[in-house]
Amino acid sequence: MSRTLSFLFFLSIVQMSFGQNDKQVSIFHRLLIYNSEDELMVLKIENTDYWVTPGLYQTEEQSILQGLDSIASTYGISLESVSLRGVFVLKRDINSQRSTSLRHVYVAQVREINLTKPKGIEEITWLTPKMAMKKITFPHIVKMIEQIEAYPEHVRGGTLLQFRENDAWQTKILEEFYSF
Repeated sequence: MSRTLSFLFFLSIVQMSFGQNDKQVSIFHRLLIYNSEDELMVLKIENTDYWVTPGLYQTEEQSILQGLDSIASTYGISLESVSLRGVFVLKRDINSQRSTSLRHVYVAQVREINLTKPKGIEEITWLTPKMAMKKITFPHIVKMIEQIEAYPEHVRGGTLLQFRENDAWQTKILEEFYSF
């Protein structure tokens, strides 16, 4: 119980400290969905060359679990064994616009699948985690997945900076990764 309270206290401090520098700190939930062959679901965003894993920004209208279920059902998937595996701070500096978001990363297994492609998604594929990390466009997502894959029994944390340099997405580690 003490570990949980420490974790919640840490999250509150992070949100308050970054909230002073940015107008608003957003919360984003990324969902790593694995099938029965331990392949990871990867998506190509329509009309782009961007490959990602599913995710959504937290809204006032729904709880975290409702949001995660909403993501899964959008793709025709029902989940089991959903667990929080990462709590990362992502700072962004893109076109002189700065923002901060708290990134929660959840891992889940597919219980049932009747795959559908929602609006805005051009392609869905299942890849080994290693191949998925090669396919994913954004280095900060790859860094998070690497941590989760390397420490499967831990909730991982750290702070990353996302920026563009020479027309390519880049990530810098601002705070070394750690386990809660």
